[in-house]
Amino acid sequence: MTIDASNVSVEYLAGNVGRLSVLPSDSSVPIWSRIKLFVVSRNIDAQLTDTSVQLSWPDMLTIIREFGSRTIQKSLNFRFRPNGIASEKLQAFAAEIRQTRIQQTTLQLSITPDQIEAQLIDLSFTERKLKSFQLRDLSRLLSLSNGANFSVPGAGKTTVLFALHMLTRKPGQHLFVVAPKAAFQAWRDIVDECMAPDAPNNVTEHFTVLDGTEESTAAALVSGATRFLMSYDLMLRQQGVITAHLARKPVHLVLDEAHRMKAGFQSQRGAFLLNVATLPVRRDILTGTPMPQAASDIQSQLDFLWPGHGYGLEVSRGRPPREVLGNLYVRTTKQELGLPPANRYFVDVAMKPGQLALYSIIRSEFLRQFSASVNHEMGQVQFLKARRSVMRLLQLSVNPSQALTAMGNDDYEIAPGIADAVMEEGYSAKMAAVMDHARKLARRGEKVVIWTIFTETIRSLASALVDLNPVTLHGGVPSGSDQDPGTREGRVRRFHLDSSCSALIANPAAAGEGISLHKICHNAIYVDRSYVSTHFLQSIDRIHRLGLEPGQKTDIFVYRSKAPPEIGSVDLSVSRRLAEKIRNMQILLDDPDLHEIAFAEEEADDPIDYDVNFQDLIDLIAELEGRMPVSVDEGE
Repeated sequence: MTIDASNVSVEYLAGNVGRLSVLPSDSSVPIWSRIKLFVVSRNIDAQLTDTSVQLSWPDMLTIIREFGSRTIQKSLNFRFRPNGIASEKLQAFAAEIRQTRIQQTTLQLSITPDQIEAQLIDLSFTERKLKSFQLRDLSRLLSLSNGANFSVPGAGKTTVLFALHMLTRKPGQHLFVVAPKAAFQAWRDIVDECMAPDAPNNVTEHFTVLDGTEESTAAALVSGATRFLMSYDLMLRQQGVITAHLARKPVHLVLDEAHRMKAGFQSQRGAFLLNVATLPVRRDILTGTPMPQAASDIQSQLDFLWPGHGYGLEVSRGRPPREVLGNLYVRTTKQELGLPPANRYFVDVAMKPGQLALYSIIRSEFLRQFSASVNHEMGQVQFLKARRSVMRLLQLSVNPSQALTAMGNDDYEIAPGIADAVMEEGYSAKMAAVMDHARKLARRGEKVVIWTIFTETIRSLASALVDLNPVTLHGGVPSGSDQDPGTREGRVRRFHLDSSCSALIANPAAAGEGISLHKICHNAIYVDRSYVSTHFLQSIDRIHRLGLEPGQKTDIFVYRSKAPPEIGSVDLSVSRRLAEKIRNMQILLDDPDLHEIAFAEEEADDPIDYDVNFQDLIDLIAELEGRMPVSVDEGE
């Protein structure tokens, strides 16, 4: 006896929303229970009733891929029944999955580099001749329906993308780029740098920067312009306008520095981009650091490029990202750019007594509070508190007097003797060594960029190195005209043109993107580093990038604070974690330069001071706390 199969209706609704539904009589069948369990267990944002599930269309595609195979439908005795436009969309989705699965392993190029050059000339793309590696990457991207460009900074990702746009655009199609503000200038300049000024058919149209109200954005999008540029921050504040535009117009959507959406549904930025991913006619992502922290960082980027394909899920289940991606990305390495390797040096400096005592107390308090509770199940409040303690240790390793001042809001009890010793010591030995190094370079007529993660340390160094006439860059410095000395661009210009300005002191999080210093500066000093590999790698790329003179030497100096072996060095922890993260990216991207950076971290001597043991440290703390005898006869 044959039992009739249950039907699960599939609908596509306005707003890029999907709905699954069953008849009341089928609400208890196995497939319906499984679908609802899948939605709940994956924390998918959905409206659930006894007979319907309403969710975003990208999430709908994930469910269709998960349960839609003939084998599963037969085994669970049901059929997906698409209605109306949903049928066309699911047919296109199935075809895209088949095509992409083939391209993962075997990518058939649809156009040769010679054909690309000829077509670009016909389109008046004549002001910039593409290099061989750019033509190679472009030919691969043109053979993909969506693409990822993971090339290093300086390889011309913006140029390649603009050429891709010129070769793929159709009448009425828009190009919409989401980028950090630091990258805006490159997009503003790209048209003039590539297109002949007398080109016909309005191909020299410049990007319209969307930086105003929702009303002004909506007006710009229907103004007849076709190229748009917007920041990630404004995108979040104007989600409705952007979603409506993506649904209404054929849009080529580009994410520059796409790792900024790495948190996926755990962030507003990632959630919005994943929810609208099926709307654009083409999607491309650009980033030189697709996995800044862990393999999980790339999951949301893959799900944005190929929604419903399950690539992010494959990574989450442990499959190596490189296997998942296959041929679906391009990367140009520094070796391919012909850049000589940068020289990397690690300089380890012993802490002063007061600094070491304070550092040891905060380290012990950190262990007391968190050694037994730091795990994936810890609450958000506890996690944030632990992270603040780690930042305090990092600050203590470089600028103990500033850290001590900041501790006024923390739950630490610091003995007056230790606090007095820290304040009397002034600059840490590491900061003093960095300042000596910067002055030595200045005396040789060389400029230097000094990197630190703390704004207060930037200010301290700028004040102490006033004789070097430094400029500073941090999150509080606004973007603007390079003629304005108070803007980011104006300060970078002064560093380039003012021979008396020997140092740029900057925060990698704020200045690691969008500036080029390689024409004027070939020395970088790291006073401290965070655990974020993106900040470290991108800051290196400010002085080590395409355009260096042949044979030009680039020196990278990483300063680290020494600590006794029983106490441990937070700077060593940073080194180990950066090495691991960079090594993981090297495995994904097969990049010899990343191998060299990771190898340098792994092979550097540990910043551990074996001349100080644990009992020595206990004695030091007791002395600074005033608990030791007034005098001791060393001969006894």
